[in-house]
Amino acid sequence: MGNAHIDRIGRDKSALDFILVIFCLLSCSQALAAPADIGGLTVTLPDAASGWRKAGKGNLFMLQKDFPQTEDDKRGSALIQITKPLPATRNSLAGMKTFVATLPDMAKEDILIKHYGVTVNGYDIRVEERCCVHQKNVTISQIVVGIAGDKRQAYLQLVLLNVNGDRSSSAEADFATLVRSVKLDPSDKDFDLVPASDDGGLDGVFTHLDTGLRPNVFGGMDFYSDSTITMFDPKGLFSTELPKGGRSIAEHCRDTPTDCGLYKLAGGGFFSSAGSIEMRSVTSAYGTIEIERKPFSKKGGDLVIADADHRAVPPFDDSATLDGEWVSTFASSGMTATSSGSVASSHTLTLHRNGTFERTGWSGASMANEIGGLQSGVTTSSNRPGASGRYKLSGYRLDLTDASGRTETMSIFEPDKGSDGLLVINGNNYLKDDGK
Repeated sequence: MGNAHIDRIGRDKSALDFILVIFCLLSCSQALAAPADIGGLTVTLPDAASGWRKAGKGNLFMLQKDFPQTEDDKRGSALIQITKPLPATRNSLAGMKTFVATLPDMAKEDILIKHYGVTVNGYDIRVEERCCVHQKNVTISQIVVGIAGDKRQAYLQLVLLNVNGDRSSSAEADFATLVRSVKLDPSDKDFDLVPASDDGGLDGVFTHLDTGLRPNVFGGMDFYSDSTITMFDPKGLFSTELPKGGRSIAEHCRDTPTDCGLYKLAGGGFFSSAGSIEMRSVTSAYGTIEIERKPFSKKGGDLVIADADHRAVPPFDDSATLDGEWVSTFASSGMTATSSGSVASSHTLTLHRNGTFERTGWSGASMANEIGGLQSGVTTSSNRPGASGRYKLSGYRLDLTDASGRTETMSIFEPDKGSDGLLVINGNNYLKDDGK
């Protein structure tokens, strides 16, 4: 290892230590307890085995997790800071600006991602993510959360120092779990999607055709045509994804709350159906819930929500079989002044009436750049190894068991009534190849 490389590591380590001193005036390797009381604020802390430790004292409760240097990543640290509850009225989360300003240069950055809504306990919540500030060879990003009740507010932030990729995702997941656990009052309940007594009233899976244009990573626009679904549970849960692996909607929503929410029907009279539907959707891993009230009516066995048709999707019988070849294709391309790129893929699933299947597929991509008159490019492609075996349909579930005995479980439904011309498998459109 050359001296220059050693010097760089030394500079990066010293710079990171300098930044950490700003946040951590006192550091110790005290074991964590969960849950914890922070001046009347209750939170569930990450398990000590996850690498977080208490670091700091005073008005801020602080956790720190260090990441060692590797061949691919610099040495880094993640910090979680939590205020004791502050007396304040609900209609203001002005403390967000104060917390953001703990990193003065960060306040100049635009908000990259913003979530807002209410918590399961009815408190106002706002989340702001900013990136990136560079100080002394250290890259800093920040997530700030404000939670406000009628009389008290609390603020939390995650600061990432030279932390990105999988390390960043891990730290953010721990922080999001902690935020969901916040209780401003001892009577607050844990985060969970529990229907109220007046929630619910629908049962089944309904599909809506959503089409339009959206930007792609190459700077172009892609046309999309998606058969979106909503699964309603009679007690009041809903999900925008079909549960996989044979799980119930309650199990799915417990594991993946951002797919889910709660609903209730309102309006109408003794001789008429409901005139509106209230949908309380979980919109982020932090537990932000957004409430929407939309016009609602029934059209036979189908639904009309906000003037959009949602058709009932019947489940497959346990003994059902299909016969044919279905193909899912994807293509995206675009160009800028100095670059161009494209990606494409195709997957074929053949199902037979005797319960057997075959799968094949391929994918490819190409990219080209021109910088200073110099051109460079790359093209790559690959074929998916073929597979065959037996399949089973049941409800909205497709099980594929290959020759080795390994079973893959996927969601499946037919969006067009009485037709198998289109299958939606794990959210992807598979068109039937009629041979023409």
